[in-house]
Amino acid sequence: MKNVAMLYHGNNEELHPAHRGFAESIDADVLPVSDTSPHSTKSFYQECKAGYSIGDYDIVIAEGSRPLYTGLIHKLIHGSKLIYLCADHRLHQIWNSTVQVKSIYSLLKHVAGTYGKPVIRAIAQRGVDGIIAVSDFVTEYLRPIFDDRVPTRIVHPYIQEDVYNRLVPTEPDLSENVALTVGRDAHYKGVDLLVEAWPAVRAEHPDAELHIVGSGHSESFAETDGVEVHGFVEDIVDAYADASLYVQPSRVDPFPVTVLEALCAGLPAVVTESTGSRSEIREIDERLISPVSASGLSDCINWYFDLPVDSRQELSEVAKSRGTAFSPEAQKQRFHDEFHQLCEEIQ
Repeated sequence: MKNVAMLYHGNNEELHPAHRGFAESIDADVLPVSDTSPHSTKSFYQECKAGYSIGDYDIVIAEGSRPLYTGLIHKLIHGSKLIYLCADHRLHQIWNSTVQVKSIYSLLKHVAGTYGKPVIRAIAQRGVDGIIAVSDFVTEYLRPIFDDRVPTRIVHPYIQEDVYNRLVPTEPDLSENVALTVGRDAHYKGVDLLVEAWPAVRAEHPDAELHIVGSGHSESFAETDGVEVHGFVEDIVDAYADASLYVQPSRVDPFPVTVLEALCAGLPAVVTESTGSRSEIREIDERLISPVSASGLSDCINWYFDLPVDSRQELSEVAKSRGTAFSPEAQKQRFHDEFHQLCEEIQ
C-alpha cells in the first residue's frame, strides 16, 4: 500500500469537504502547507518549507495549484510522485493573464503568465506525474499547459451527506418566476453579471425575482428591481425549495457544488459556458447554457421563464435524476477507483 498525503493551503475549515472525503477514500494523510494568506511572502516560505519537512511519502496530492510548490519540492527531495487535484482556476487565470496586480506577489504571477509560459509548461510537464480534474472544462484549460503527456482522470465532487439527504425529497415551486444564485462574493462568480441581466429579465417578466444567497455581496445589488440580497442563510435547502430556477453566472468555475445541490432539489439550472457543470446541464437542455455575458444570461433565463409549468416540470425531473447521482458514496468510490488506476499508470 502506497503512503499518500493530500496537501492543502489554509486551515482545517478551508479544505473542501468533498476533497477531504476523497482523501479518506484512499486513506491519505491530510496536511496543511500554509496557514496564512496565499498572497504573501510568508505563505510562499511556508509552502516551500513544507516540501522538505512533511516527511517521506510515496505519493503527494496537491489540492489546488498552491500546494504544487510544496509537491514539486517534495518530489525533488524525496522522489515522490506528484498528482495535481485541479479544482481551482488559478492556472486558468495565469495562463490567460487575468491576474489583477495588487501586490508584488500578484505582479510575479502576472509576469509569469505573460512572459513565463514556456517555463511554466516545462516545469508542469516534468514535475506533475498525473492529474485528477473535477470537470471536462478543467481538462480543457489545463491542456495548453500540460499537453497530453500527463495522464489525466476526471472525478466530480459531491453534495455533503446531510444536505444531500434533505435535498432528495425536495419539490420546488416551479410555477413562479423566481431565480436563485448561491455563493460567496467573488469576481469570478459573476453575480454582478446576473444583476446586470435582471432588468432585461424584468422587461419580459415583470414579476421575476432574483434571490442572492451568500456572504459578502454588495447591498447595492438590491437597488435593482426584483433583486434581493440575503447574505448567509442557515438553511440552504429552504432557499432551493422556494425557487423555480437556479443560475450560476460564473466567469470561470471548475465545478461548483451549488449547481449539483440545485439539480438534486429538482431545480433546472442556467450556467455559463465556462462553468464545469455545463456537462450536467447539457444533459438537461443546451438552451440553459449561457455565454459569459449579461445579455446571454437574460436570454437563457427568459427562455426558461417563458416555458409552461409542465415543460418546467419535465426539465425538473431530468435535473433531479442528474443531481441525485452525486451522492458522497458514489463519488468517493469513483475517486478511489480513478486514483488507483492513475497510480498504476504513472508508476
